[in-house]
Amino acid sequence: MYETKANLILASASPRRRELLSRVGIKFSVIPSNFEEESLKSCGEVKPELYAQECAKVKAEKVMDLPDSGRDFWFLGVDTIVVIDDLILGKPKSKDEAREFLNRLSGRWHKVITGYYLYHRLKKERVFNVVESRVLIRKMSAEEIEAYINTDEPYDKAGGYAAQGIGAGLIEKIEGSYTNVVGLPLAELLSDMLRLGLIEPCKQG
Repeated sequence: MYETKANLILASASPRRRELLSRVGIKFSVIPSNFEEESLKSCGEVKPELYAQECAKVKAEKVMDLPDSGRDFWFLGVDTIVVIDDLILGKPKSKDEAREFLNRLSGRWHKVITGYYLYHRLKKERVFNVVESRVLIRKMSAEEIEAYINTDEPYDKAGGYAAQGIGAGLIEKIEGSYTNVVGLPLAELLSDMLRLGLIEPCKQG
């Protein structure tokens, strides 16, 4: 659907983000960032929107500093967090933490916030954006939470569940962007890429 007009590096190892970009025809290289965000953080320490934005920026900058990253490239850093009870939930690092996250989310609404940062080192052009969705997780029994944890799906997902995986069965309702909940607000990102001339619609023939 889109033709890529510039070099793009995705600073993320997320297969969901790679799949979403590839699905609309965008060409890119992947250099995962080694930035490790905290799994649990209080909103009293930092606003969630600023936290997601800053994490996305740091991820892109860490990749830019690598010797094999080119100068005439756009770098895309992305970070997704879940917010509930004035807590920022990242990726659970243990079974106990995954259980804590899912018990907290069970039967309740929460926010999914994704920040992304596009930067071109030579042109010094940059774009920040933050997108928010609301998600209602249905009420789960303790046995159901244990069964989901035992699938090992929660451990590399913000909030401890995957909207595009087995965790889809936990979601009762989504308000806002579905792809944002998956980890990349595609509509908003494509709008920015089109405006920057990074991509353009494919021409027929």
